[in-house]
Amino acid sequence: MRELTAEPCTTERYFLGEGSRWDEVRHELYWVDIDAGRFYRARADGATVDVIHRYDLGGYIGAVVPMEDRADGWLVAKDTSIFRLDERGTLLEVAAPEAELEGIVRVNDAVADPWGRVWVGSMAFGATPGMGSLFRYHESTGTEKQLGALTIPNGQGWSPDRRSMYFVESVPGTLYAFDVDDRGEVDHRRVLLEFDADEDGAPDGLCVDSEGAIWVAMWGSGQVRRYAASGELLARVTLPTSQPACCTIGGANATTLYVTTAQEDMSAETLEAEPDAGRLFFVDVGVAGQAIDPYRPHLRRSAEATARPD
Repeated sequence: MRELTAEPCTTERYFLGEGSRWDEVRHELYWVDIDAGRFYRARADGATVDVIHRYDLGGYIGAVVPMEDRADGWLVAKDTSIFRLDERGTLLEVAAPEAELEGIVRVNDAVADPWGRVWVGSMAFGATPGMGSLFRYHESTGTEKQLGALTIPNGQGWSPDRRSMYFVESVPGTLYAFDVDDRGEVDHRRVLLEFDADEDGAPDGLCVDSEGAIWVAMWGSGQVRRYAASGELLARVTLPTSQPACCTIGGANATTLYVTTAQEDMSAETLEAEPDAGRLFFVDVGVAGQAIDPYRPHLRRSAEATARPD
């Protein structure tokens, strides 16, 4: 098993850094600060991360998904809705999957699938068990609930052959795998990994690399772990702060793992002991990620969807 150490690459500290994504079309690194309602775009080359724009959108932002035509902007999971965001910072609501629970729940992580639809999780502000859901959105079908009675739905990713989908439920600490058919429909949910919160931390955001291995940020343990599709532990990245939240692989060399971290729920004593809490971290892992899947107004069909995005 490989042992790696990540180092901070920003001086700014984020309260709840999340949603890290590498967009190889724009050659930009994205991440959000959920509670601050901020979305960051940056140029990234190893330890050098230069923010080129920050969108102060307010509310709670779970993640952003680029549009297929990058000039059209992004879809943003925000509060209880999904919004379209243009480069000027203008928001337009396109779906409101949890509007009836405003003030009780918020959206959490969000990602596009290889067919061009957006998946968005929701959770209660107090992480009330069973209050969360997982939705799938596309303008041609509207919003469809895929899973209910969740607590903290989190990271998602697809295998390079598009035949498996991975999904984290942070509480109770489970990484699931699903079978995926030619149309992108999922079935046969099974437990791939179960984690002990005291020993392992809680699984949070994830990404899948070009070799099909799954990188999982382990909230509470100060680690990002790389697992084979079989569940075998292949590598461990250690951070000097306990709350990594999300990870992505990219950067100018295409093999840098970037990890967002958080200060949420940390005591004054813990913050003093972990001065890098909330910063963005990096480490070269020597393996490339997969190209990001954008939101596509016209869905891919099965023949196209089995290939990696351009």
